[in-house]
Amino acid sequence: MILCAVLALFIPVSGQADTVAGGNAGIYRFHGNVEGAEVFVDGQLKGIIVQGILDVPMDVNGTPYRTYTFQKGGYFPYNGAIYSVPAKGQIDHIYVSMSAMPLVEYSRVHLLVSPADAEVTWDGASAGKVPSTGILIIYNVVPGKHTIAVTKEGYAPLNQVLSVPGNDVMKVPLTLQPILFGSIIVESVPVGASVSLDGKIVGVTPLTLHNIPAGAHSVTISSEGFQDATSTIEMAGGGTTVVSETLNPATQAPGSTHAGLSPAVMGAGLAIAGLLLATRRL
Repeated sequence: MILCAVLALFIPVSGQADTVAGGNAGIYRFHGNVEGAEVFVDGQLKGIIVQGILDVPMDVNGTPYRTYTFQKGGYFPYNGAIYSVPAKGQIDHIYVSMSAMPLVEYSRVHLLVSPADAEVTWDGASAGKVPSTGILIIYNVVPGKHTIAVTKEGYAPLNQVLSVPGNDVMKVPLTLQPILFGSIIVESVPVGASVSLDGKIVGVTPLTLHNIPAGAHSVTISSEGFQDATSTIEMAGGGTTVVSETLNPATQAPGSTHAGLSPAVMGAGLAIAGLLLATRRL
């Protein structure tokens, strides 16, 4: 009995062998070229490829398997169909060769932005605000063309297309230009005329407009009974531009019969009416 107990310590036990021998099971033996690939059968994970194989038991009285999938990072998934059912104690072999995905050599882009605290958009998505160091780092950039936009209040927006090489650290200096402002003085005859700047009403004359961004602007002066006067001006940063207009009276609309009578005409008319009335009385 002691000898039997000692011998039992050295006899290996195989759970897989017991399962195969003791039930109505056959075996699907999956052969794969990628170590560690996950094997799914009918959508359920059955194990991973170890030393090139994975055995998946199949109860011959159960529902037959239909599909299998191999997956591993860096490789294209492999999908296949199962058409056979192994008999009890039989091994059906299924061979799979997975293909590696192309290696992507990611890069890193250092945006050197002046001034700091500007907002950055990368390929249409927010990349955050530039820290006080003035350096914003974009990690894991896929090689190729990328669009970048940098904005900050008081500065002209900056848009740029970058061509990023593979496996590189790219430094990109970006400097925003401040938007300069000026003033516009608007005068008119008659006074009290309505003033529109770039299509928006901003007040009546006489009028002084401050903090107007440098560049081209349209100023329109209008008053009832007068023709509109529109001027296009080119504002210089920090300067003052004067717009002064004497409005012309509006022309009478064609077909209009309304007209004012002078006092002389009215007096002559009344005199003639009086003579006619005196003649009738005689």
